[in-house]
Amino acid sequence: MRKLLCLFSVLSITAGLNACSPADHPENGSSAESPENPDGSDQPNPGPDPTAGKTLVVYYSFTNNVHTIVGDLCTQIEADVIRVEPAEKGLDYAADNYAIGSALIQAIRNDPDNASSYPAIDPVAVGLDPYDTVIVAAPLWWSSMAAPLQTFLFNHGAEMAGKRIGLIVSSSSSGISGVESDARRLIPGGNFLTPSLWIRSSQTSNCHSMIAEWLEDTGYAE
Repeated sequence: MRKLLCLFSVLSITAGLNACSPADHPENGSSAESPENPDGSDQPNPGPDPTAGKTLVVYYSFTNNVHTIVGDLCTQIEADVIRVEPAEKGLDYAADNYAIGSALIQAIRNDPDNASSYPAIDPVAVGLDPYDTVIVAAPLWWSSMAAPLQTFLFNHGAEMAGKRIGLIVSSSSSGISGVESDARRLIPGGNFLTPSLWIRSSQTSNCHSMIAEWLEDTGYAE
């Protein structure tokens, strides 16, 4: 498998690259990790270059697991990267057994076709036309895709019709079928690569070989 330098040109929904904000999120009462680099001060902030690669990686991260996974992925492929961020800052998702995350997921489940069911995220300006492949890297929240990432896909999933869609899911122990269902609902015209990649929280630090095998198994480079 060729290893290409990832163009970490994050079309961030914050003013710059906040690449070390947190990753994996509420998972039916599982404990969240603390962010390793909460201020992101050690990360570069290159200007976006959306034509540099034909793969786009979109992710949301709370406890830093998904961020770590995306960082490793980008040592193995060339891609542009968007990090989704909630519009409301400073929420303690871990409080009260992840009550906030549970409520956000329930609101989406109650009315998934209504834009008002989805939590607000920071604006993202991205043109999807240059990309043949979109890789979605998602934490699992209460057996579903993390709510802020669902918002992004609700807004942009229709633009991904006909594109190859790869799905990487981070969870503590719960299975990922609910996240896969969310992805297919939100990107109804996507050509999904199979299988999805499930990386448990305990496997995050050793995910390199899992990602390499997944890229080969899905025929990503073909």
